[in-house]
Amino acid sequence: MEKFNFKFEKILDYKKTIESHKKNEYGKIQQKLTKEEKILENYYEFKDKLKNKKDQSNKKTNIANLQLYNNYLNDMNKLISAQEGIIDQTKKELKVAKNELLEVSKEKKIFEKLKENKYEEHLYDIKKEEEKLIDTIVSFKASTH
Repeated sequence: MEKFNFKFEKILDYKKTIESHKKNEYGKIQQKLTKEEKILENYYEFKDKLKNKKDQSNKKTNIANLQLYNNYLNDMNKLISAQEGIIDQTKKELKVAKNELLEVSKEKKIFEKLKENKYEEHLYDIKKEEEKLIDTIVSFKASTH
């Protein structure tokens, strides 16, 4: 009885390696998105604190300080807008990485299913050989008695 040998084993191994790389890539982009969203959250918190400070000091400050607060707020709005753009781009990258991962996973599953089917065929062939051998032995014993 021969050992099971899947002729596409190297391709299956390659697909597993590619899938692993795509999972890592997806994870890195997910981490990047989380980091960028945290940065945006910090910008919003800083902007809110700045607005509160401006509102509290509105009555007891001069025009130059109010102008300074407005400049800070405008700068924060620019930073927030830029950060939202980074997040949108990162979400697009994440979607692409997810689609690539899904595609590679599908391809790997096809080869795994093929391997499973070929292994079942192999087991069936072994069983048939054993039955043939048993029949031969039984026939031989029957003819010698």
